[in-house]
Amino acid sequence: MKVFIGYVSLSGNTEKMAIHIKNRMKAVGCEVYMERLDTVEVDALKDFDLAFIGLYTWNLEDLPYEANEFYEEIDQVDFTGVKVAFFGAGDLTHSKPCAAIDILSDKMKRFGCNVYDRVLKIHHESSTYEQLRKCEDFAEHALLWGSNRKKWRFFMWDRMLGSPKYQKSIFLLRRVLDDYPIKCKGRSKKRGTYTRTSEIRDF
Repeated sequence: MKVFIGYVSLSGNTEKMAIHIKNRMKAVGCEVYMERLDTVEVDALKDFDLAFIGLYTWNLEDLPYEANEFYEEIDQVDFTGVKVAFFGAGDLTHSKPCAAIDILSDKMKRFGCNVYDRVLKIHHESSTYEQLRKCEDFAEHALLWGSNRKKWRFFMWDRMLGSPKYQKSIFLLRRVLDDYPIKCKGRSKKRGTYTRTSEIRDF
C-alpha cells in the first residue's frame, strides 16, 4: 500500500508526529513517501492509496504560509477517490484548536476528497511518549479505514484497538509485525518457518 505523508511544522511538533506515523506505516509494510507540504504538487496525492497531511496553525486560526500554495491549487484537481487523514499539533485550549486542519480539510472535501472522520490533534506541550502512542493508534486506524480490507475485519479490529481488554494483545501483535514485516515472503530467518503474507495482511 502506497502512503504519502505531507506536513508543515514550525516548532517541530508536527514534524515529530509525521515521523511517528511514517515509522508505524513502514513497520507494517507500507511503501511510504514523506515530504514538506510546500514542495508537493497537489495532484501527486492521486498516486497514493492513502495520504496523511499534518499542519500547524498560524496565529491560532489561520493556515500556515507554507500551505497557502497547496491550498490555492486544490480547486484545479479532482480529488474523487483520494483518501486523506489529517493531523497536527497546536494549542488545544483555544476555542478553535488546530483551525488550519479544518480549513484545509473542508476545501478538500468540496473537491471530492474522502477525508477520514478522525482528526489527530495533539497539544503542543504533550510528552514524546504521549505523541508516539496517539500517533501509532491514529495511523493504524487510518490505515484500516483507507485499505480495501473487508468491512467486518475493519470493524472487529477497530473495536479491539479501542478496548482495554485487548491492549496487551495488540501491543504484542505490533511487535510481531515489526519483527516479521509484511514485505517478507517465504522462509522466516528467525524461526525457520514459512509465513503466508496474505494471512498477515488480513489483520
